[in-house]
Amino acid sequence: MNDITNNSTVTHLEQTRIIDESGYRGYRSEFDRDNSYYEKFDGMETSQVQEIIKFKDKNTALFDKRWQSACEVIDTIAEKIEIDPKTCGHHIYGIKWNHETATASSDLADELDKYFNKSGEKVKLKKRISELEKENEILRTLARQAV
Repeated sequence: MNDITNNSTVTHLEQTRIIDESGYRGYRSEFDRDNSYYEKFDGMETSQVQEIIKFKDKNTALFDKRWQSACEVIDTIAEKIEIDPKTCGHHIYGIKWNHETATASSDLADELDKYFNKSGEKVKLKKRISELEKENEILRTLARQAV
């Protein structure tokens, strides 16, 4: 496996990215275990215990990789709408619950709402500007004909 950790300017998530022989880009997890890790269990009488531990660790690694991937997507979206994920803390990845009002909120979702509302408004404004430019051209034509 090739890893990209030799660049000192990469982010934490980029440091955990790996690329295997087939070119698949994934993530390294701190929960990944080399097979030698399980050799200490070889002396155990019950092979079922060994299989359970392997299964648990592999599942933990898989979920950790998915979490890292999701964080990277969320960070990318946040940067696109001008939220700095480095200063937001971990609440950017989840919902903030307000116990007083019994409501949930997300800074990212709130900013996305604002972003799309602005986009909708921009489209409406551009359409209205186009209409006004057409009206202006008609009025100029009529004014030239009247003179």
